[in-house]
Amino acid sequence: MRKILALSCLLLSFSLMTCDKEDNTSDDAELTLTFKGLFSDNPLKMFNAEYPYESDTKLRLQLFQFYISDVSLIKTDDPKGDSIKLIDIELVSFKNIQSDDAAQKGISFKIKNIPPGSYKGIKLGLGVSADLNAFGPSKYTPPHPLDDNYWSWAKGYVFTKIEGNADLDNSGKFATKLTFHVGEDEFFRKKVLLKNIEIKEKSSTTLNLDVDLHRVLVAAPASFLDFRKVTQDHTTDRSIAKFLSDNLQQALTIHNE
Repeated sequence: MRKILALSCLLLSFSLMTCDKEDNTSDDAELTLTFKGLFSDNPLKMFNAEYPYESDTKLRLQLFQFYISDVSLIKTDDPKGDSIKLIDIELVSFKNIQSDDAAQKGISFKIKNIPPGSYKGIKLGLGVSADLNAFGPSKYTPPHPLDDNYWSWAKGYVFTKIEGNADLDNSGKFATKLTFHVGEDEFFRKKVLLKNIEIKEKSSTTLNLDVDLHRVLVAAPASFLDFRKVTQDHTTDRSIAKFLSDNLQQALTIHNE
């Protein structure tokens, strides 16, 4: 019996060593998605920066965040447009970006076990996908991207938050509080970003994405959120929610190296 037990332990040890060796020699790679905030051509910083805005006004930002969901790499050679799932849901929040160094680093998400190969871009949802938006935070164990930002009255999550202060009279006081929150399934948007991405075996690749908050607020010189007319909205005015959702879709781009 002792000999059988010893042999069993030896075989188990050998099996574990073999598994470890196989795990360590995986050809799969890592991909990091890095989101960097801008306000026009300037780095986006919360609290510690002033930005010129339309109608001879200025802004200070305190919060800019949005959910991304169903993020996938698009395969190059697959005629069916097959993709590799990267992320179910994450919150891109610039709340703690308060310095030039932090703005340069951006917000990063590292995804492991990416199959090597050629890809032609990524696709993602802006907001919380309908299947995830159907459940409240009690379904998710903290820390989790969906353990907060829930509207019980709307039975869904706040997809995007923009908060700050405006100086409407150039007094330097920034006395006008701004709060814009967007949610509900109809304001979920999809985005496809095309770029040739080559994932090599056992490599680490970074894909940099820019999001311009000025472009979220301003669609064109004559089409912008006028803070002299509106200072807050919680998806009560559907036209404002649509305006911000459509603009966010356009404001997210792949960074040009």
